Amino acid sequence: MGEFLLKDITYYYSKDRLILDHISQAFESGKIYVILGPSGCGKTTLLSLLGGLDVPKEGAILFNGTEVGKKNLEAHRRANVSFVFQNYNLIDYMTPEENVQLTAKQDALPILEKLGLSPAETKRNVLKLSGGQQQRVAIARALASENPVILADEPTGNLDETTAMGIMDVFREAANDYGKCVIIVSHSHEVAKRADVIFELVHGKLNCIKAEDLKGAVEE
Repeated sequence: MGEFLLKDITYYYSKDRLILDHISQAFESGKIYVILGPSGCGKTTLLSLLGGLDVPKEGAILFNGTEVGKKNLEAHRRANVSFVFQNYNLIDYMTPEENVQLTAKQDALPILEKLGLSPAETKRNVLKLSGGQQQRVAIARALASENPVILADEPTGNLDETTAMGIMDVFREAANDYGKCVIIVSHSHEVAKRADVIFELVHGKLNCIKAEDLKGAVEE
């Protein structure tokens, strides 16, 4: 189980411009959350705070009741969260299979093939794959981890719509069947429609919106 509780979170680079403005919100296991918002609004910053890559200026982040603070950031990243970064963060001298095996205790091939890589592609150096294929490897690595939380920054950005929706089905399985908490930052309304909970981050505030209201949501 992996559940976050944000308590009055504030983040800024200068006090005259708040990136995150006193946000309080819970994120539960077994659900997919999508955070929408324009570029530069603070979506990736929020993801970084949840993942223990940074700490808030004010307020507290609790994971399963324990505060994520400066003293336990490394342990939190190692044991609780799996990241899907925009720049993939793959080990470039390894194959897709080897990259996924770094985080997986089970065989890496089934998850890679489920995400659309052929058996031959799983054996190639990742630098010989397209951007879309590398993105799938990054997603597979997060899905194969036993960590209870997946934090994904634009995970479908380089994928066509059909493939992107297939990826969302895999995230859905991770949440519903394996109880993971999946938090996705995205610009895609189609991705957001597959979420259990949709947020819009605008002017430092995190607002819950309904799928039927997406037409009016802020989009890049």
